[in-house]
Amino acid sequence: MSADDASLKSSMVSWLSSARYSTYESAAMGDAEVALALYQWNVGLAQALLRDVSFFEVALRNAYDRVLSAEFEADEHWLIDSTSPIRRPIMRRNRRGNVADVNDFYRRTVDHLRRRMGTGCTTNDLIANLTLGFWTHMTDRAHERDLWIPIISKAWPAGTSRVVLNGEITAINSARNRAAHQEHLFNMTTGLSVLKAGEDAVRLFSTLQPEVSERVYGPDPVSSVEHYVQTNEAPCVVVL
Repeated sequence: MSADDASLKSSMVSWLSSARYSTYESAAMGDAEVALALYQWNVGLAQALLRDVSFFEVALRNAYDRVLSAEFEADEHWLIDSTSPIRRPIMRRNRRGNVADVNDFYRRTVDHLRRRMGTGCTTNDLIANLTLGFWTHMTDRAHERDLWIPIISKAWPAGTSRVVLNGEITAINSARNRAAHQEHLFNMTTGLSVLKAGEDAVRLFSTLQPEVSERVYGPDPVSSVEHYVQTNEAPCVVVL
């Protein structure tokens, strides 16, 4: 290794940490210059993914708010009313055999957000500040009977598989979180694919908002992720 490469490696380890740098160094076959180029390429890939996810996430949360507001009639908004399907206790037995309230997560999340945002916050403010993970749980198995079948399924075309949809949204959320936390989006051993996550985000966005989606992506949509990969060659061989 040349002195320049050694100096660059030392600086990158200081910047990224040894553990994070090693991911890029390994993919770059030990070349520090290529590792730096790969990191920059990964940043661009993350930005492309977050673009696709941002369109989908806004469409998802507003679609779910509409159907919940239409189907749940009470004195208060479904985020706040104690009898709403995301606040009332729903007891389920988990895989370990323990019984737990699957809505505890929702109550804690909303209540924490209300305290943080103060008394002047509206339900619209709450909706805009809830994470994609909050909405992802609405299609999980534990909420199938009380939430998916009577309400959330109405946001999607008839015949939509909850299992498939939940898997897609969960993967989109996982990829989104990796991108937002500056994690690498290539050579992942978990089975997560950033290309598929971007493709699914665009397709689901189109399902929820077909007219807007066509204006954004055109009649033959290509995700921002795929476009980025097609127009920006990775500095070394990576798997997406």
